[in-house]
Amino acid sequence: MEFSKIQSLLSVLLFLSTIFVQHFAAVHSIGVNYGTLGNNLPPPAQVAQFFKDKTTIDRIKIFDVNPDILRAFVGTGIFVVVTVPNGEIPNLVNIKYARRWAGNNIKPFYSQTKINYILVGNEVLNWGPQNLIDNLVSAMKTLHRALIRTGIQGVNVTTAHSLEILESSQPLSLA
Repeated sequence: MEFSKIQSLLSVLLFLSTIFVQHFAAVHSIGVNYGTLGNNLPPPAQVAQFFKDKTTIDRIKIFDVNPDILRAFVGTGIFVVVTVPNGEIPNLVNIKYARRWAGNNIKPFYSQTKINYILVGNEVLNWGPQNLIDNLVSAMKTLHRALIRTGIQGVNVTTAHSLEILESSQPLSLA
């Protein structure tokens, strides 16, 4: 008799915890990195259609500003994060260059492709040479101004970091 009470109580607790987790820990978005280095990759249009029709993925990150990929995601409703190559960082400090870059790489796709972020560089603070690190924030600010002056609104500018930029705190008691 005592065992069945415990079993019933555990069943009720499991049910309530399941409801709690489903209600409060719901995932609202799923994103993936869309890399293009590989063999026998499907064409971007096929990838975009697959993501749209066969998955719940609603965000992708690309590691460049590949126009074929940006065209493929037109009208899919999937948000796209594009990456400015590390080598472009020093050039983007110049407002004329930044406006030209935004006009050539973002503006043609802006109204149909849901570009919501531009990452300036990739893991620059961890792996980049000093000239990239020194110009990173200025390049981000200048690119943001260039986007606005080019008529591109609602696209955020940021950068990607490796978790290795965080200071180690092992053991946790030293944190």
